[in-house]
Amino acid sequence: MKQITVRLTALLLAPVMTTTLALAANKSGYSDVPDKHWAAESIAQCKQYNLLQGIGSGKFGLGQKMTRAAYAAALCRLMGWKTVTPEKGSFTDNQDTKKWYFSAIETASEHDVFPGHSTTCRPNDAITREEMAAMTVRALGYSTLSGTVQDECPFTDVTTNPGYITLAWRMGLVTGMNAATFAPKSDTTREQAAAVLLRAYQGLKAKVSVTAVSAAPAGAVLAESLTGTSGTVPLSPRAAVEQVYDAAVKAGRGGSVTINAVPAAQTVKGGKVGALRELTQDELSAYLSGSDVQKARSDRFDSSYLICKEKDGSTTVVWYESETDIAEKTELCALLGIKTVYVLK
Repeated sequence: MKQITVRLTALLLAPVMTTTLALAANKSGYSDVPDKHWAAESIAQCKQYNLLQGIGSGKFGLGQKMTRAAYAAALCRLMGWKTVTPEKGSFTDNQDTKKWYFSAIETASEHDVFPGHSTTCRPNDAITREEMAAMTVRALGYSTLSGTVQDECPFTDVTTNPGYITLAWRMGLVTGMNAATFAPKSDTTREQAAAVLLRAYQGLKAKVSVTAVSAAPAGAVLAESLTGTSGTVPLSPRAAVEQVYDAAVKAGRGGSVTINAVPAAQTVKGGKVGALRELTQDELSAYLSGSDVQKARSDRFDSSYLICKEKDGSTTVVWYESETDIAEKTELCALLGIKTVYVLK
């Protein structure tokens, strides 16, 4: 009798065990995501990198709408931002500190993920394709750059935020419905959000070969340097973010870009800006170690500079590329698919 009971128990448990094994075998780690689903791999990697969490009970929420709050939380994880939890929320609809998304919304807001003029964040609304592109590009830190590429948008149905959508498209984060349409107002599903988050993660983690050179290599696209002045103020003679972007787009994915990092100086005296002159690394070191020197950085150009007071009353402005400057421009190149960056010194 005991033997029969054991056999019956085994037979009864067999379907349960088979189902459990089948669920565990899902590549994504979620019971509602079939292995052959187009986003299964993206969902699995988002789970692995802790970019996007499931909805509980072992489910991902396949086909469900992605909310703005959930996407903001995912961007916080993507960028590794330190959590901010103020006593009062920044938006009229984010005042309940007990909500799961309160801190995520505030953290994302501190990093300018939401438009500065907004009084609401609509945390529970589904995020549209346009909003997802804009929030992702803002999180990556390219709001200013987006304003310079608005005319490049290839999609005829985009009427708002064309610069953000252009950058997201150039970076390979999003694709159009076809060559001409983007469907900017369509809601985003959780699996679509997973695909975008993973592409952003891979872009940020992409390996780029960075090599210092004394002459621009043949075949690499040179990021054009700016010249001239703005009134009585010298302009950075080094490539701004826009020029690095233009060079990367011209080079194409898998191409190479050269960034001019040769230090240069201009002297301002009596309201007149002198001619630009290049400096050696030894001359730059001398300026950096000077006593009457003010160090600064231009967010507009992503270049560092020194303001040096001279004995004759003139002021020398020294432009140079710090390690941080090069790293940020290299990151942009990586997001645009560039494989090699040459730094001209």
